[in-house]
Amino acid sequence: MGQESFISQELSPLSEGVQCTHVAPGVVELTGVDLSFLSKNPILFSRQLLPQAFQVEGNSIKTFAAGIVAGLIERLPKEPDPWHLYIFEPATADSGEDYSRARLIQQETVSLLKQKRRSLLKSLTDQPSDRAVLVQVLLADRNTVFMSVTRAGTRRSLQSLCTPRLGGYIDIPDDKRPPSRAFKKLEEALTIFGLNVKKGDTCVDLGACPGGWTHVMVERGAHVTAIDRSPLDDRLMRHKNVSFVKGDAFTWVPGKPVTWLICDVITTPDRTLKILDTWLSKRYCSLFCVTVKFKGTPDFQSLAAIRALLTERTTWFDGKQLAHNKNELTVVGKV
Repeated sequence: MGQESFISQELSPLSEGVQCTHVAPGVVELTGVDLSFLSKNPILFSRQLLPQAFQVEGNSIKTFAAGIVAGLIERLPKEPDPWHLYIFEPATADSGEDYSRARLIQQETVSLLKQKRRSLLKSLTDQPSDRAVLVQVLLADRNTVFMSVTRAGTRRSLQSLCTPRLGGYIDIPDDKRPPSRAFKKLEEALTIFGLNVKKGDTCVDLGACPGGWTHVMVERGAHVTAIDRSPLDDRLMRHKNVSFVKGDAFTWVPGKPVTWLICDVITTPDRTLKILDTWLSKRYCSLFCVTVKFKGTPDFQSLAAIRALLTERTTWFDGKQLAHNKNELTVVGKV
């Protein structure tokens, strides 16, 4: 939250008709864009999208629950595919906490469904599956509630813009084995972008020290070449699947293509752009996960150049400011 204006600055160069209205802290309403546009243009500063959202009228827990039930009855058939319900407040996207007001509205919604449409409850699931309908209810403030009902096909086309997670939030458990907390960023990226690291994949980790990202990859069975001027954590330096090369992350290139490029090096966005340009134009990797870091406010000029590069040089790309990113965001893709 507190970055609502970033979405407008990000999208304005891509579409003349887009309008971003600040509705509440952490909540922006988008108009002038359709879902087909968003499926091809991920919003890097959006945590979670509520596609085709509509406002639910009410002034109490009971009246909001009644409005939610009416929306469900109108938009779901009597015997629908499996569907999952999230009712949350904006801060949930940052903390993952369970707020009492959201919980009470959810309880009242389920109670009303038992009275009005028990058949819907039979298809309500605890965890959304690949074919589950995602129902999101956002409590923007005490008097403003938005609801979105998104079918699985639409959700998949929107990639990480509309994740099957509460408010787009993924909690990565603490782990004392990695040598830095940076491992959480890569763990989250692999999960939220649906990336699959296979046993035997080859990987280059640029700016690898102390080895948080290298740890994640070798845990999945990849063979990692770690590039840095300083050695990694001792355990990783001894790992059979890690080859350490003392070198410059900005100029080092592999002798032959690898499966993965991962990079969490501390540098400016324009230099990250150069790394991506080299690796993608020369096809040194098949897949990549790269952090773009900022000093102060985001560098939207470099971000536009990165987006243009990824559009031109990849068969698929995505990106967003992850829950475990700070003043940075993560881009991923397939060459």
